[in-house]
Amino acid sequence: MLVTILLGILCVFFGVLANYKNTAWGLKVSFSFIFLFLALRYNFGNDYETYALMFNVIGQYELNELFDPLPLYEPGWVFLNWLFRDIGFFAMNAALAFLSCIVYYRFIKKYLDPGYYWLAIFLYIFYPGFLLIHSTAMRQAPAIMLFVLSIDYLIKKDGIRYFTCIGLATLFHYSALILFPVYLLIYFNREIRLLYGSIFVSIFLIVFVFGEILSPYLKFLIISFSEKYDAYQEPGVVSSGTGFIYYSALFILTLFFERKQNREIAIVFKVAILSYLMIPLPLIIDMTGRLLMYFVPATIIVYPIIAKEFKNIFIKIGFSTILVFLTLFQFIQFFYSDIYQPHFGIYHTIFSAPKLY
Repeated sequence: MLVTILLGILCVFFGVLANYKNTAWGLKVSFSFIFLFLALRYNFGNDYETYALMFNVIGQYELNELFDPLPLYEPGWVFLNWLFRDIGFFAMNAALAFLSCIVYYRFIKKYLDPGYYWLAIFLYIFYPGFLLIHSTAMRQAPAIMLFVLSIDYLIKKDGIRYFTCIGLATLFHYSALILFPVYLLIYFNREIRLLYGSIFVSIFLIVFVFGEILSPYLKFLIISFSEKYDAYQEPGVVSSGTGFIYYSALFILTLFFERKQNREIAIVFKVAILSYLMIPLPLIIDMTGRLLMYFVPATIIVYPIIAKEFKNIFIKIGFSTILVFLTLFQFIQFFYSDIYQPHFGIYHTIFSAPKLY
């Protein structure tokens, strides 16, 4: 926990520096530290040992044996492990960490003003559903990265590249199949007026209050992807009255400020809106947290933009303060969770491993 906190403080500091002309390189430095944190981690996360064992097993096969019989995991993930078998598991982790940093660095730099880089970095590191969970959900993390990358193609209405990205994502995690219909957003990229906003908020409330009715249908949907996808749930989603009020307020703010965005940023807001509509679902079935994980990264951009949109300085500071405080609350909850604390409590590096592999 302490190492993650120090990482966050350091990266947020350089994120602040990125706002100044002479230190515009601050964002690159922040992601350089994030890369080192991810690339050098060892036995950090619930499934780290499982993936390390899987890597060694896959490496014993020849290429023509990998997919006969059908592999236990998605073919893209199996092939990636096989591709790195001569270089090692640590090298594969480092490669994935590098790609992750490139994608999220580009995402933040492209869609945010430098004055709000610090807030995006803060959310990425301290909200458990991003950096921490992605570091252990190693198969799904590349699929999420590909979707974040594909948001550019949604904005450009480039269907070929969008569907190529999502097709590749399904090779790492079959749950990415849910992302194919998201392309329809390009046909609904209009200002969300009061009527439609009210409908969305009503759907959120109805699913939250009457979600048990949907339980058997959602369970069938998730299991149809795979029975394996029940290991994680998105941390920090609505689980109390306070959480419900917090996310309801953020949802309403997102709907309100979406109307003020240009066409490009409006797409990012709409992806975030999809995440809100899915927030109550993990309360019904934990496995749906897997699907939510694709859409939540849009909030890394949306929340700082909302903070920027407030003209009154006191409201701007108040919003940012509440966001930071409640994100830190979720961060602390995560590290004291019986599920995650034993696997994330102490950060180890590959130099403490019994052997390099």
